[in-house]
Amino acid sequence: MVLTPENSKKLPDKYKQALANKVQTVQARIADIPHDKVTTIIHAQKQPKRVFFLCEDMSHPVIDYCRVIDILRWARENPLASQQVSKLCTCVQNHGINSFKDLASKAGEYLSQAHVLCDIVASIAFALSEAADTIPDEDTFINACKAAFALSRRNSLGFGPSRKRHGKNAVAARKSRQENDDEESQKRYTDGGSISSDLLTRILLDISKDVYALLMEYKSQTKQFLQAVQATAILFCPDPDSHKLTWDMCFIPLFQTKICDDLRSKLNQDIITALEYGKTDIWDNGARAYW
Repeated sequence: MVLTPENSKKLPDKYKQALANKVQTVQARIADIPHDKVTTIIHAQKQPKRVFFLCEDMSHPVIDYCRVIDILRWARENPLASQQVSKLCTCVQNHGINSFKDLASKAGEYLSQAHVLCDIVASIAFALSEAADTIPDEDTFINACKAAFALSRRNSLGFGPSRKRHGKNAVAARKSRQENDDEESQKRYTDGGSISSDLLTRILLDISKDVYALLMEYKSQTKQFLQAVQATAILFCPDPDSHKLTWDMCFIPLFQTKICDDLRSKLNQDIITALEYGKTDIWDNGARAYW
């Protein structure tokens, strides 16, 4: 279950305590973020050059603060946003997570960690962003979601941000998410079914159709609805800084809005600059994340 203001009231006490502990941990980590790893001076052809880096020690606390504190506070303070995020999470839950119930435990575990659901939601965010101020017809919208999802699965290798370039052998050995999907679909289990391209396509279509219906319901608030979709992708994503589409289309755009004002106030300008430069995820191919 993804935590939203709607279902947080229904949590058993032990989960409420776990959430409170998580908030304390996130606040402590953002205060201890390693600023010294974000920037350095290098000498190139005797000309000093300031370089900005992204690394997991910095990106992970920032992402956690965004989804554990900023997104939930935004939803608490904005009833419409709370309603939109809750409906979107319910949609993903019903068509996505509930579809895993007939799968073998290892197949379900694969889907939960393989960025499938967040890829779908981030693809929807991409389609909404491309539509700008106009609302496309349903078929055009769904086709755009399908194309974005297929491109993400085909191209993403899943490297996270690092100050070091990965070696050629490491990059060559890393399979794309599409290749991993294909490999997983060939496995057979005794305790349930395996994944298939048909299953992923059906989940994508079902979620996209429901989101389109919600888009029509909130067509007078398309900008905020896009933010709700972006927030939902971040909530479902196991690791946004290792997922190019979620990072590019959801995390960075949301980070730059008023929703994350509190988070940005806790970061120095070097970190904000590094995140701004990192708005396109150049490390997904194994390159160093520096500019």
